Amino acid sequence: MARIILGASPARRLVIEIAYVSGRRPSQQAVDHLTTILKRETVKSEGVVATFDAQLPGTRSSYSLNNILALEQRYRRLHSNGEVATIWIAALNGDYAGGSGTLGLAFTATSFALFEDQIQQAANVFVSADSIERSVITHEMGHLLGLVNIGYRSHYDHEDPQHPHHSKYQTSVMYWAVEDTSIATILRGGPPDDFDQYDRADLALLRGR
Repeated sequence: MARIILGASPARRLVIEIAYVSGRRPSQQAVDHLTTILKRETVKSEGVVATFDAQLPGTRSSYSLNNILALEQRYRRLHSNGEVATIWIAALNGDYAGGSGTLGLAFTATSFALFEDQIQQAANVFVSADSIERSVITHEMGHLLGLVNIGYRSHYDHEDPQHPHHSKYQTSVMYWAVEDTSIATILRGGPPDDFDQYDRADLALLRGR
């Protein structure tokens, strides 16, 4: 699916559908940042657009993977077809039952979750919640694009053997700590919010140029 999201064909347009629990809507700045990166990294003749869609119920304080999948099944409106590739983002309250401290989770090939309460709690005097959110939304999108070594093999040695499918470089948004509540203590200078040269080389390989 990563090649379809990235490449010029068959899908000529990429649509990002964002559903959210009340009060947990991702910032426009984070969404604009993600859209800008996707416009740079994909080849879509009809463009890349993001839309805020359904409000999700916030009746849980913790979500299992099955809970999140059920939300997607009920509330996801758009699905990829021959001409359009779609991404679904769920911005949730509470936390992820499958992993303490999780800030984001890519749970299918075209969907990921943001745990907005955890993002707020991860912030401190050195690292703002806005910068963390911007990093996490880009990081999870990176997993949907195949980073690192998801369904392909990189020409570059940049995967962290201790944290599979993540970069070993702290300058990459695919660094493992970006999706964990330790982000603000490990990356006190501020988390990366973009792909590094090795990530971008992999994306070029996947999209065919």
